[in-house]
Amino acid sequence: MSRIRVLNIITRLEQGGAPKALLETIRRMSFDRFQVDLAAGQTNDPLLDITGQVAKEEFSLIPVPALKRDPHPVRDLQALKQLVQIIRNGGYHLVHTHTAKAGFLGRLAAKICGIKAVVHSPHGTVLDGYFNPFITHFYAFLEHLTAPMADRIIGLTALEISQYLQAQIGDPDQYTYIYNGIDVEGFSAPQGNHLELRESLGVSPDAPVCISVGRLVPVKGQDDLLVAFQKAHLVCPDLHLWIVGEGVLRSELEDLAQNLGIAPQVRFLGWQDNVAPFLDAADLFVLPSLNEGLGLVLVEAMAKQLPVIATRVGGVPEVVAHGQTGLLVPSQSPSDLARSIVQLVQNPAGRKKMGQAGLERAKGHFSIQSTVGQTEALYHDLLGTPL
Repeated sequence: MSRIRVLNIITRLEQGGAPKALLETIRRMSFDRFQVDLAAGQTNDPLLDITGQVAKEEFSLIPVPALKRDPHPVRDLQALKQLVQIIRNGGYHLVHTHTAKAGFLGRLAAKICGIKAVVHSPHGTVLDGYFNPFITHFYAFLEHLTAPMADRIIGLTALEISQYLQAQIGDPDQYTYIYNGIDVEGFSAPQGNHLELRESLGVSPDAPVCISVGRLVPVKGQDDLLVAFQKAHLVCPDLHLWIVGEGVLRSELEDLAQNLGIAPQVRFLGWQDNVAPFLDAADLFVLPSLNEGLGLVLVEAMAKQLPVIATRVGGVPEVVAHGQTGLLVPSQSPSDLARSIVQLVQNPAGRKKMGQAGLERAKGHFSIQSTVGQTEALYHDLLGTPL
């Protein structure tokens, strides 16, 4: 066999964890041994779309116009036909699907085409926090139906795997987990002038700054963060909050900040192609999500030596070591979130110690080199080819 031909399929390319994690991996794969293509559907929100950026990458990007996140029988059938055509034309040895919708249609298309090796990465469980009960049960049914079509299912964490098995999705021997990773060494290097950045945002050099990064959508819980920040600000009046991200809830969240009387202390910074300078200029990181597969942004924050306050959901407890690299709190509990923010704001020495521990944890567990190596090894193992 010459180069191994791999087709990755993902529902949409937008700002967020799953597309970012996939792209970080693909970019670093050995193109001497692998020819990697990426088939992607369309995002519903043009503000979040990163397709234009991805089109400049070294690997081939193949559009799947009918592939969209929302269920639609006619359009989904069109997407299935488009994927079957792409797979048949590409002569692929392995198909790797990502996220729920692409996972269902992509595995079905690969089965129709008789692909030798099929891998699926859910990128976190859709069983909690994302959809209403009806849609959640529907997606669980689809996962149960298509699980046998995958030779291997890659979870982000051991907890995610246990959740799928508890829901009777797939067999234990189908599962493995591979942590998402980043270029910790490269990302940890200081970027920009954080004093100038603070000044441009109206923040004094000594004022504490909380930062949160994520899509402005319900599952990310930024409304809880704003309520928590109001409580924390009463105790720490010089406290500021930066929210990096874009999404359908932006106007609603801005109105909430105004109604809570904290608008002067809260900056909505929109999407930033490079979040690193903002992390460098902040003092602690907060992630108030209702659910997270892994929370790659947590790894980025730890690489920047920021202590982390995060909700105890999904795979987050496998990233944040409670009491060592940060603090974990229950989801949808602004009071707990506020107490943790105040605790760290009032303890600069504790913040520094947690930040240093976070950097070491990021280096030891969440390097992109490890992610890529394990992924490539899995491909070789399934195809029976030498490393």
